[in-house]
Amino acid sequence: MERGGWIRFLFGVGALLVGTATGPTAYAQVGREAYARYCANCHGVEARGDGVDAGRFARPPRNLREGFLRAYEAEELVERLYSGQRLSLAPDPAKWADLQAKTGEILEHLRRLARVRWPQVERGWALYRARCADCHGWYGEPPPTLPSGVKRPRNLMDASWQRSVPDTLLIEVVRHGRSGMPALVPRIRDDEARALAAFVRLLSPGFELYQRVCAVCHGDDGRGVRAVIGEVARLPTIRFDRSYFQSRSEEDIRKAIMHMLREHEPAMPHFAPVLDRTTIRAIVDYLRELP
Repeated sequence: MERGGWIRFLFGVGALLVGTATGPTAYAQVGREAYARYCANCHGVEARGDGVDAGRFARPPRNLREGFLRAYEAEELVERLYSGQRLSLAPDPAKWADLQAKTGEILEHLRRLARVRWPQVERGWALYRARCADCHGWYGEPPPTLPSGVKRPRNLMDASWQRSVPDTLLIEVVRHGRSGMPALVPRIRDDEARALAAFVRLLSPGFELYQRVCAVCHGDDGRGVRAVIGEVARLPTIRFDRSYFQSRSEEDIRKAIMHMLREHEPAMPHFAPVLDRTTIRAIVDYLRELP
């Protein structure tokens, strides 16, 4: 996939790694951002095995602060994460009582994918990561720990809020601020505000679930991904476009989603399809520097 978020992310990684202004600081930022996007959901913000997805597993993800990272050479860890054996995690059936709701949330998001103007959304996504995610979280839900002095902001995934705010007001708020939310500084242009608003409209429980469970193989836009180095991965060929929905009943699509959520074995993935070894090494180095 040429337009996927991971491609956009890797271009950003490359720009940081070859940049001359900040050197080691930029490299550390690469590791921090890559960990936050690809690892923190299971291993937790502080790498203690207490991420938002940790409760889904009978055996919780590893606490990376308990010496595991020091037990291996960095190069061995990189290879294990890049192309090593998947580490099976046994699901706890009791944690999946809300399977039907999650299926509906993913289905709702899938139906939106074919209508999205992806060049604009990807531009807005980059702005959101840089300007909004620290307070509003990667998926629109504010993180447990906020920057100093920041009051807990609105959950942008909330469907009732999304319905109540027209695009014109959303664009106005991100440009000029309002009570409880300051304007972005430096102020963004009107076209940037429109791109940011287009991305915010995607934020929903279904978007979050899709990003966590599906996007690494199916792509942010539902059109599939290509392995970064052109190796290893057997990736799906399904494209979640209009023809996909026209050729399948809703019942069949729901069954496919439910089967994936219920039967697919949750596991520690290898990252060859989406990350290169340099970025994985940045993650390892970032974790080793945590206090």
